[in-house]
Amino acid sequence: MPRAKVCFVLPSLNGGGAERAAVQILNALDPAAWDRSMYLFRREGAYLDRVDAAIEVVSGDDDARVGRWIALRRFVRRMRPQLIVAFLSYFSALTAVRAAAVGTRIVFNQQTPMSDFLDDADYRWGQSWRRAALSLATRIGYRLADAIVVTSNGVADDLVSAFGVARERIRVLHNPVDLAAVAVASQEPVDPAVDPRWPSAPRIVAAGRLADAKNYPLMLEALAIVRRSIPASLLVLGEGERGAAIRDCGEALGIADAVVFAGFQRNPWKFIARADVFVLSSRYEGFGNVLIEAMACGVPVVATASPGTRDIVADGVNGLLVERHAAADLAAAIERVLTDDALRQRMAHAARQGADRFALPAIAAEYGRVLGEVIA
Repeated sequence: MPRAKVCFVLPSLNGGGAERAAVQILNALDPAAWDRSMYLFRREGAYLDRVDAAIEVVSGDDDARVGRWIALRRFVRRMRPQLIVAFLSYFSALTAVRAAAVGTRIVFNQQTPMSDFLDDADYRWGQSWRRAALSLATRIGYRLADAIVVTSNGVADDLVSAFGVARERIRVLHNPVDLAAVAVASQEPVDPAVDPRWPSAPRIVAAGRLADAKNYPLMLEALAIVRRSIPASLLVLGEGERGAAIRDCGEALGIADAVVFAGFQRNPWKFIARADVFVLSSRYEGFGNVLIEAMACGVPVVATASPGTRDIVADGVNGLLVERHAAADLAAAIERVLTDDALRQRMAHAARQGADRFALPAIAAEYGRVLGEVIA
């Protein structure tokens, strides 16, 4: 029986959650059933060397938007994949595939709630016409895709309620976590260059792009409150355009000496595993892969409630959800974990067990089933 030809399309493999999820899923699809390839608008990114050697990676490497579109259409015409799965750049992928006119079907993989994305301060939605244009394109384009895969029920609900996408066309498939790889990586020693700067007081870890959506100022404000009674320290893993402003926030709050910015780490799990609590303070999350990774390390989590985190955290069981995105509420949740040893140990145990439902083999098998249905 011939293998089905599937291609994942992304702008690049720069270090984001969507890119890492795409690589993990494509790597894990059964090579006996799938002829796998990946198309990148630009051949760059931290995850390039993590793509399975058996997967063909093709890139357009054209800086012009029109040039990238033409190169993708040419690729589809030449390779004739039965299915394209677009992670980001949805409309470029959709129109290029339809223009190629070779019968290729297309699936959108939506990682974030679109309404929140349109409100994100780091993107150019200040001009109302840009927001209106993308909102209209979403309403039209998502009707033209053959199927839509979303990372959480909250992302699905947003597409239905805000953009009129038919619920029956949406499939909820959570992002996977390679639990075995996390378990091994979490045992590696911490870099000597970082460890001396990370105090031995109760340790909080956060990880993610230094961007407005991650709302690090809220976390720093909460830390300032926590430190009135607990000498906690914070390690931040990640890089981003808001780095300088976030550091300035720590200085203004008088807690700069309690915060270590360690930058992007290829192995964040060795740091997370040594934390007393992992904290995610995002304004919104479409899913929250890093929460599952922290849970897999046996670390209790505290997260602001959003469409994605509600699918992961069982409040009071494997972590705490903070409904009101306020510093006092976040600080109270962190203090509760740090001061209640029995609760912390109970949640750490439940966190390990809770991570199992997001294991890579099971999620990849579900992807294989859903993508097969789209082709059929």
